[in-house]
Amino acid sequence: MEKQEKQLSARSASESELQRSRSGRESSHHPRSRSRSPTPSVSSQRQLVAQQTSARRSKSDQQLKSNPQTPCGQTNDTRSATLPRSTSRRSMRSSGHAQPQKKKLFNPFRPIGNLAMRVFRQVVCITPIGKKWAAEKDKKSSTKSAPVSNGDIASVSRLHTFPDAETPGATGLRNLGNTCYINSILQCLSKTDILAEYFCCEQYKADLARSNRINARKYGTRGELTESLATVTKALWCGRYSYEVSSEFKSCVCKYGPQYRGNSQHDAQEFLIWLLDKIHEDLNIASKKKYRPNKSSHGRADDVVAAEALANHRRGNSSFVQDLFLAQFRSSLTCPNCRRQSNNFDPFLCTSLPLPQRADRPVYVTVVYLDAHPKQVKLGVSIRADATVRELRAELSLQTSIPVGQVVLTELYYYGFHRTFTDAQPLSVIHETDNLYCVEVPPATVATGREKLLMIASNRLGAGSKGKKFGSPIVIQISRKAKYQQLQDALLTKLSASLREGVTSEKLGLLFNIRVVDGIPGKSYVPHDVTHPLYVESVDKALQSCDLDGNPKHIKLLLEWDPDTKQAVFTSVEDVIEEHRSVQLLKAEHQQPLVATLPSCFDLYTEEEKLDEKNSWLCPNCRKLQIGTTKRLTLWTLPDVLVVHLKRFKQMASQRVKLSTLVEFPIYGLDMSKHIASRGKSHHDQWSPWKRRDYNEDRDGDTIYDLHAVVNHIGSLSSGHYTAVCKNPVTADWYLHDDERVKLIEQEEIVNKSAYILFYQRRSLGGAAGACSSQARTEHWVYRMPAFDYVPPKIRHPANMSDDRQRILESGSATLDRSFVRGPRQRSSLPRDRPADRSSLADDSFITPHESTM
Repeated sequence: MEKQEKQLSARSASESELQRSRSGRESSHHPRSRSRSPTPSVSSQRQLVAQQTSARRSKSDQQLKSNPQTPCGQTNDTRSATLPRSTSRRSMRSSGHAQPQKKKLFNPFRPIGNLAMRVFRQVVCITPIGKKWAAEKDKKSSTKSAPVSNGDIASVSRLHTFPDAETPGATGLRNLGNTCYINSILQCLSKTDILAEYFCCEQYKADLARSNRINARKYGTRGELTESLATVTKALWCGRYSYEVSSEFKSCVCKYGPQYRGNSQHDAQEFLIWLLDKIHEDLNIASKKKYRPNKSSHGRADDVVAAEALANHRRGNSSFVQDLFLAQFRSSLTCPNCRRQSNNFDPFLCTSLPLPQRADRPVYVTVVYLDAHPKQVKLGVSIRADATVRELRAELSLQTSIPVGQVVLTELYYYGFHRTFTDAQPLSVIHETDNLYCVEVPPATVATGREKLLMIASNRLGAGSKGKKFGSPIVIQISRKAKYQQLQDALLTKLSASLREGVTSEKLGLLFNIRVVDGIPGKSYVPHDVTHPLYVESVDKALQSCDLDGNPKHIKLLLEWDPDTKQAVFTSVEDVIEEHRSVQLLKAEHQQPLVATLPSCFDLYTEEEKLDEKNSWLCPNCRKLQIGTTKRLTLWTLPDVLVVHLKRFKQMASQRVKLSTLVEFPIYGLDMSKHIASRGKSHHDQWSPWKRRDYNEDRDGDTIYDLHAVVNHIGSLSSGHYTAVCKNPVTADWYLHDDERVKLIEQEEIVNKSAYILFYQRRSLGGAAGACSSQARTEHWVYRMPAFDYVPPKIRHPANMSDDRQRILESGSATLDRSFVRGPRQRSSLPRDRPADRSSLADDSFITPHESTM
């Protein structure tokens, strides 16, 4: 029995040891298991928690004392040792206990589902319920992000204050050396009220931070020119302008525009387009830049084709600048054979209008007769502006009774002969101020065994470039076999009326040198030591160059006299030219300014024209080049800010001239509804995604524009000057900005023949028409403008621009004034519904971009 009891006690001990080992292994594998100690009471648990909390607080206080620069809101307390049993899987993964993750399978239907959901959202947006929901959402988002009210002391302390005697915006710009074209454009842009508000209230910073950095670096100025323009605009409105502001802007312009370096004068309209393009690229938030060709317009409605072209443009171009200035025009080409019409819709920032011109033009010609008295008579001829030299020759023959075959048309200046004209040349190659000569020559004679040369000679004092013409031209006809002395005697015979008695070649010998015009360089002088001096190569070359259509075959000579010989031989060298009364009558008629109206310029811009052979069009239907294609340009949409450029500079032959046509333009109430292309009914009734939004369809009452700025060009083309006449949107007064000089002018002085660029603003935007009351002045945005103090820019490396963008996004400046409201449209520098979907929307060819002001 004792032996059995000992065996039972040993077996129970081994079983207890085995159970204890198993419990140990389970506790090592499961950390959440607890020992079998007695459970503490509730009061003891509370005491333990209080002790742990006080310990953590004391530890954190010690860490703050040792490291006082710890950011606010970042504590150094450790996690409590007693974790609840309901610890999340995320916290366990962070603490090192990773859970087994399920392998994600690729779902091929996910992209299709996303596309279907996007299309469904777009369809919902065009329904009345969707529009109502979007309006309520916009209202909620605008109330949440509304700026600080004017009554807040913190915001009022940061606003700019104006003295009672100071007029906001009435500030001039300093001329840095032929920078009047820059100053005039800057004044006009700063008086464009909505654009000035965009820069002065720092709304541009949000778009600048969200713009495409790659495109801004490649096509723009990395935001530098935009910041510089904003600085100039703020300085003009606050009255804190200094010389450094203009110097900084000019340096930035020269940095990104090599053509504007130096002190040369440039065209103001070209600079305006360049500046708007660079600012647009800086503020461009579109992500695409690859061009997508437009589809053919044949058989499709114009509104669909125009919307597709605009959406294609918006894929890579979306900025506040284009929201204001961009519109579309339609270019129509009609084939003369099959009558097929092809329409293209292209964007524009500025409309360049041609000026009406006279149907005829004056030509002043000096006629040189052979044997008549007086020998030289100046005539005034009125002829069609599109005539040719042949018609001018016929008109001169009619008025002078000289046969057409005996008329030589050439130019003669103080240094000698210049050009000789042919019948096929257009009359535009002859300018009104050219010294045109009509020389009568003897009729062509039948050769009788001897070849005769027709020569037109002019006397010249001195040789080379320092020579000067004197006397009237002379005409001789002599045998080509004549010797040098015979040639000299024939020329002296024609000059006998101005020579002293007894002047012959036999007595005085060699009197002058004879140079052939258009001869061989270096061999153009007629040799006097050869038997037949007229059989040289220079004479042959001159005959070939003068064998022109309409002119008799001749050569031109220059008789170069020595000053001492001229004084000893000549008695009188006066070049007497009698002026016919037709000259004064023609000048009086054409000196009266030609008056035109702005609507007539638009009519001239939109009228049909036929393309010549050089501009033949390849018809896609006929598949061959068509001559006589009809082309017509029409405005399809209108921008909010309409810029009209009057083409005053015209290229005539090898020079440019300025047109002084007076264009009468309205200051208030320019109605553009008559100049927009008529929109026919759509040819398809099926649903189209382009119909979901009125893409700036200019309705009645939305096509009225008011003038707010004018750029004037004073003087000639070579020595001109630019000024700006702008309307102050605060006081509704007109000011003349002539660089630093600012003067208040009357409204009657605005319309003049120097107007070059006109800035019109849509009346529905507000702030353009009428005078401002005292209450309306205080409500203007300029009195909510942040305080401005000019600080010269620091030199920063371009790599730090990304840090600046991140700082702007993290600061509050990216959410300033989300509701940017002007007129019937609501503008926003940030998208209101889907801030992250704008780039994706631009990728789809059937979805119209969110912002559209056209």
